[in-house]
Amino acid sequence: MKKSIIYLLGIAIVIPAFMSCSDFLDQNPDLRTTLDSEEKIANILVSAYISGAGSYQLVAELSSDNVCDYGITKNYNQFYQDVYEWAEEVTSNNDAPRNIWSSNYNNIANANQALSAIEELGGPTTTRLKASKGEALICRAYSHFVLANMFCMPYNPATAGNCLGIPYMDHAETDLNPRYERGTLQKVYEMIGKDIEAGIPLIDDTAYSVPKYHFNYKAACCFASRYYLFMQDWDNAIKYATMALTSNPSSLLRDYSAIAALPNGTSRHQEYVNSASTANFLLQAATSNSGLLFDWYSTAGRYSHGKLQGIYETVQPKKGGPWGSSVTFKAPHAVLASSGKYVLPRTWRVFQYTDPVAGTGFNKAISVLFTSEEALLNRAEAYIMKMNEDPTALDKALEDINLYAANLFSAGFKSMTEASIIKWATETYPDYSELYVGKTSVSSPQTLNPKKKLHAAPYNTLEEDGPQESMLQALIFMRRYQFLHEGMRWFDTRRFGITVYRYLLDEDAETVVQITDQISDENGTADPRRALQLPADVIAAGLTPNPRK
Repeated sequence: MKKSIIYLLGIAIVIPAFMSCSDFLDQNPDLRTTLDSEEKIANILVSAYISGAGSYQLVAELSSDNVCDYGITKNYNQFYQDVYEWAEEVTSNNDAPRNIWSSNYNNIANANQALSAIEELGGPTTTRLKASKGEALICRAYSHFVLANMFCMPYNPATAGNCLGIPYMDHAETDLNPRYERGTLQKVYEMIGKDIEAGIPLIDDTAYSVPKYHFNYKAACCFASRYYLFMQDWDNAIKYATMALTSNPSSLLRDYSAIAALPNGTSRHQEYVNSASTANFLLQAATSNSGLLFDWYSTAGRYSHGKLQGIYETVQPKKGGPWGSSVTFKAPHAVLASSGKYVLPRTWRVFQYTDPVAGTGFNKAISVLFTSEEALLNRAEAYIMKMNEDPTALDKALEDINLYAANLFSAGFKSMTEASIIKWATETYPDYSELYVGKTSVSSPQTLNPKKKLHAAPYNTLEEDGPQESMLQALIFMRRYQFLHEGMRWFDTRRFGITVYRYLLDEDAETVVQITDQISDENGTADPRRALQLPADVIAAGLTPNPRK
């Protein structure tokens, strides 16, 4: 008997155990069947965040241009190879697309169950019920947003009405065998926006014992700014980023000196995700191997962020970033001699033992989903896109990116100006053809440059090397640095239509043997692999697969 789509959407009757706010390694019993009090409704909402398998970050990062193939002698397994090669079907793994799908729909089911229970209690008539309703709406919106950006094509106002969406679950399901349609991406985004706008006014940070593990007010506003940025709604992106940053953004900057004071290694990662940091708005604990991949370990060293990207495009490009080449980072990157990875402290790995005697268990990855740095960069990008209609937008964008950048460095930083950024963006970069075996594999002079061609609308209509496009290039570079190892680069390559190359490297981790594949929109059409394929069992149950031609 064919499984019903309700199961395949990840909203089966059994809901996973949920994470305690005070200790992300604690587990509490499921309360779904007896949601008859404010406390139980608040408790089940802890299950509306990913704590089990299904974090998108590892798959998104391995899909992006932040990794390349460092050779078969490095550690890897079939799952990492499948993701790196954009395979249609991916080997089973805690981080696999199928778990991203099912976990997010389970989160949505829990949010919907809480919303249904609130209505059964007479509606949000108390302060706590109002806060729970706001949290549930934002959790529902966020999980749909993740699903849309992993399994749908990039949002563009001109094409979203013709792109496949994902089922938007806006109520607790009671039908034993419901039938779902994917609808359009436009409709999904409209529903996400509706939930965001209804949810944010209800958020109440005093309802949480540990707000950083919930959609608190700053986190919800930062999410809203990301949503509107992806929608190309610049005014609302600015509005919500400003709400997240408050009137004093400098008070929310990360203490990189505290990170730098720690021994190079895991302790820096732990400090980066510290819930006490004013820069961290929302933390996530997931059953994931991302902490292994993006730390000192040799795990998946074959498909990683290493020397090639580090010295040509991201951490220390040959001619420097838009902030110049003479800067000294407060907390510099680590070059890992054993694995060859270039690593920034972003994700903290915690091993949770199931049998301490046998030494068995599983990896938890603690990461930050929303930060003050993102809010600053979101707002700066929106200001850049308004430069031609708002005479003050340039100065506001420069103020934000200089505030962001100055906090990274201990020495050598000079405030960026329009002129200095244009100089950086328009500099002639070599094509680095000397890095290619036989010098016959170079397909574009853009392949190893920090600056990338933008093929998606409206960014491809900006005057190349003009002030606005140069400013945007600098902003995209900063985003790539800030979100390294966190998966956001995959979303940005989709949004901007940036070509993603697949390099096979020689043993020196720098010489390119071959460009084995690429995702490109250069012909004017978005590559269909920008969207992950739906899980095979979901397709078998009746949902339309993503086209591949």
